[in-house]
Amino acid sequence: MRRRRLLSVAGALAAQALCPVADAAAPATERFARNFDGMRLRDQDDRPFDFERLLGQVLLVGFVYTGCSTVCPVQTRALVEVLARLPRQARVRLVSLSVDPRGDTPAVLRAHARQVGADLSRWSFVTGRIEDIDRLGERLRLFRPDRAATPADHASGLWCIDAEGRLVQRYAGNPPDVARLVRELPVLAGRAQG
Repeated sequence: MRRRRLLSVAGALAAQALCPVADAAAPATERFARNFDGMRLRDQDDRPFDFERLLGQVLLVGFVYTGCSTVCPVQTRALVEVLARLPRQARVRLVSLSVDPRGDTPAVLRAHARQVGADLSRWSFVTGRIEDIDRLGERLRLFRPDRAATPADHASGLWCIDAEGRLVQRYAGNPPDVARLVRELPVLAGRAQG
């Protein structure tokens, strides 16, 4: 039990160190969204996707690709369960960004979302240009430095962004702790409304 707690604390500290956000002097609304500045992202409906328009909601952001057969499907199934268990009125939105822009077109993402039973009224599947995903990967340290040119070795964590756009928590994504997310996300969303 003690070892598990130490590993949990060490993991949390490592996650904080690996999550670059804008400096503390920057306005809160710029912190996480600033990582996406200049990127042309598209959602599953092939509409422009902009993090700024989601301010006011708690966001749980993860990185996946539809061709994955290991971690991504497990994470996606868990997040389907999280959304199903969250109160409808909770201002929580999930965002899954593809790390495989070559294969994950908006149409592919939409088909995938339907196949897994994702509630698209509260969940966006997003893709972008290859250079944007590569740049985002560098900014958020999504890939191992020695990775091959495939999306397989990407970070599986989940970034939790508060209603003001600040990174407030990194959750494990392999697999996500469904009970913890169901318990904590509404509390965070309630603070935003209060």
